[in-house]
Amino acid sequence: MSRVSRARAASAGSHDVVSPVTGRSLGTVALWDTPGIHRRLAAVEAANEPLRRREVLAFLRRLEAEVRSHRERLLDVTVLETGFILDHAREMVDGTIEFLGDFERHAREGSSRERSVPHSYSGQSSRHMTITHRPYRRVAAMVPQNASFTLAVTIIASALYAGARVLIRPSLQCGVSGEALAEMVERSRPPEGAVLIVNSLAREFLAACHSADEIELIHYIGSNRHALGVFVEAFAAKKVCLLDGQGNGMLYVDAGFPLEQAASLIASGATRYNGETCTSVNGVLVERSRYHALRDRLVAAFASLHVGDPTREETEIGPLFSRTQAQELITALRAGGDSRVLCGGTAFGAYVTPAILEGVTIEDALVREGVFGPALWIQPVRAEERAGWLRANTFPLSDAILTRRSHGAQAFAMESRAARICVNADPSIESMFEPWGGYPPSGMNPVSNWIDKYRRCYQLDAPEALPPVRSRGRRD
Repeated sequence: MSRVSRARAASAGSHDVVSPVTGRSLGTVALWDTPGIHRRLAAVEAANEPLRRREVLAFLRRLEAEVRSHRERLLDVTVLETGFILDHAREMVDGTIEFLGDFERHAREGSSRERSVPHSYSGQSSRHMTITHRPYRRVAAMVPQNASFTLAVTIIASALYAGARVLIRPSLQCGVSGEALAEMVERSRPPEGAVLIVNSLAREFLAACHSADEIELIHYIGSNRHALGVFVEAFAAKKVCLLDGQGNGMLYVDAGFPLEQAASLIASGATRYNGETCTSVNGVLVERSRYHALRDRLVAAFASLHVGDPTREETEIGPLFSRTQAQELITALRAGGDSRVLCGGTAFGAYVTPAILEGVTIEDALVREGVFGPALWIQPVRAEERAGWLRANTFPLSDAILTRRSHGAQAFAMESRAARICVNADPSIESMFEPWGGYPPSGMNPVSNWIDKYRRCYQLDAPEALPPVRSRGRRD
């Protein structure tokens, strides 16, 4: 019995991973169906001893060595699976290696501690309350195609350190790197039964999660169009559910911020990773006096970006994940009745030339829901109008402000509903160590350390004389 599930054979057929770069197959992965996933879970469920942190950390060190030794292959596969340019593929793979190398320090410094609360501040009670944590038995996570490998590693490390076992479904578009990760995890010898990685259709994976007693938490990271359905079905199955969907990032530029620097930051924030991250800049609000000057600089910056083969060093924008996605983006850009495309917005295959629109309205779907690709809208606003545009955002995950004014960021943060506020920097640049959360529809995913996402907070209320209780999964 192997320690990691690798889908070598299953009864649900197979999936051909087609590269958006070449249009050719990168490989075929076998798919697991719901009964097959149940069998894999049942086969490892006997290994239910609490995870020991020293064993988890030793496994992660071995996994770091595995990822490092396969770095070049992972770079090639990342570019071919996603269409991301070489610089961004390096950022992802090298960031994963750094994350694994520094995870122990991060976990020990940032992990939450128990909190004591007196039953009575006047001293009239002998009872004592402790807010503490216990890990979920097993976390089931679905990860998206724009960060399948890195998010899978983040979840594996964080959940295991929290004391929870994991079941991971990689994006099928990234099935080749998912298979590679499964092999690297297996060679790294994780704690028995701690990590399962399965390629499957989303509906088969979720059906298994809903009916498996050992799955206590479902973590969905992916498209907004499916997020609410995942949450409703998880609720009906009596499972805890975390949602992380696409963000619709808005950025505000005030009159005092240098225009050339603003244009550079915005162009990067809208087109890094081909504009396919949850923190990409989708819309730009500009103080009216600077609008035309910034607009013209942005149009020039977008028009100069080199679109082409992402395996070439000079390429700055690669293809989207598919022709279908490219056509959906073009349709979204032309859905507003009064908006005008200032540059770009042409599709050829899976490629889209970087686009800028103006003349949008606050009611446009483009403004309220955002886009997924190298495009943005730009709008002049007065100071008193800014809050209305920010609050029209249906998916306010990450907003940004470019300002030189004192207290400008604080005022902006009070108006924004986003969980993440980026000040005077490119919001699309993220760290694998940064906390995630705040996606509004879930109602239960506050900004938090990744490790804490996989711990269940609860209260102990007992006489003070009782010894402290150590949570399951906290063995060193």
